[in-house]
Amino acid sequence: MREKRKRGESGIYHIILRGNNQQNLFYDDEDRYFFLNRIKKYSQNLGIDIYAYCLMGNHVHILIGKGNDFMSLFVKKLACSYVYYFNHKYERTGHLFQGRYKSEPVDSEEYFKVVYRYIIQNPEKAGICAWFKYQWSSKQSINHDINYVKISFVFDIFNGKNNLIKFLYEENDDLCMEYNSVGLDKLKNDELKTIFIKRIFEVSNIFEINHLPLEKIQDRLKLLKNSGIKENQIARLTGISRKIIKNA
Repeated sequence: MREKRKRGESGIYHIILRGNNQQNLFYDDEDRYFFLNRIKKYSQNLGIDIYAYCLMGNHVHILIGKGNDFMSLFVKKLACSYVYYFNHKYERTGHLFQGRYKSEPVDSEEYFKVVYRYIIQNPEKAGICAWFKYQWSSKQSINHDINYVKISFVFDIFNGKNNLIKFLYEENDDLCMEYNSVGLDKLKNDELKTIFIKRIFEVSNIFEINHLPLEKIQDRLKLLKNSGIKENQIARLTGISRKIIKNA
């Protein structure tokens, strides 16, 4: 029996969706814009407030409000629409997200501050870039209007924009609901490895690999493994089964 999802009094929740077997969820900016568009669409349709988000390589953080009634429906619509788009675009089938989404209630102003900073700083703590340089988080809403991000609520929690910015720059060891995300496989490295993999297999689309003859796949897998890319990385980036990779 799966564990019952914890319900909070405030209706505010920290949500994490992650890729199946740590698979990348986004391969280009079009993917990211589509996902953000769906966050906007379904949050507005269901009356969900969005306070923060961050799109990483193989996982997504979202901080929502008014989630007690429709959080699960919001995530279901968001995930299903994105999987349909992703599978159609990359000519693939099957699961994209791993299991149930993770969520935790955020029932105090102090913890709200911690979770908000944790989400915004995720790219920096993952070693990608400074949080204020990252394009795919809601940090832009601090200085520029994003009409579906309720930044005024965030300002109220922090008692003003200046206090929020000061808090974001403070050194911290914040820990929130999380799983072991990829350490060495930073977003930029994943993109470079994906380019390299496409060249090795002579394809323009990563998912074309799965339509190649098995003998060619096995032959090119040997080259990848000899190049130093680990088997679990190859599986995550290509969708090829670990058994085929191991036997190549």
